[in-house]
Amino acid sequence: MAKNFIQRGDNITVMAAALAASGDLVVMGSLFGVALHGAAANEELTLKTGGVWEFPKTVADEPSVGAPAYFDAAESEITTVATDNTKVGVFTEAGANGDATCRVRLNDAF
Repeated sequence: MAKNFIQRGDNITVMAAALAASGDLVVMGSLFGVALHGAAANEELTLKTGGVWEFPKTVADEPSVGAPAYFDAAESEITTVATDNTKVGVFTEAGANGDATCRVRLNDAF
């Protein structure tokens, strides 16, 4: 193995910028993942950077399978709208207007 290998990167430990609960989608610049445990600001927080997760969705959105999924930090939900939001993965199920949640495969390779 190469001597400069650090880790696989599917779990990343960071210092939490703000309070995070287990299951929260946490975005830190271009790094994002799901909090595997709760942490207060300035505490270590482990993020899972891949996998399929269920998140709150913009109720009016109607995503199709494979459509890009974006995180709207102001609303703390997933949306189909790219403007001012962070691309985090793709929808794994179609969604309908009125659905409050969605399933998203996080893309750990952006």
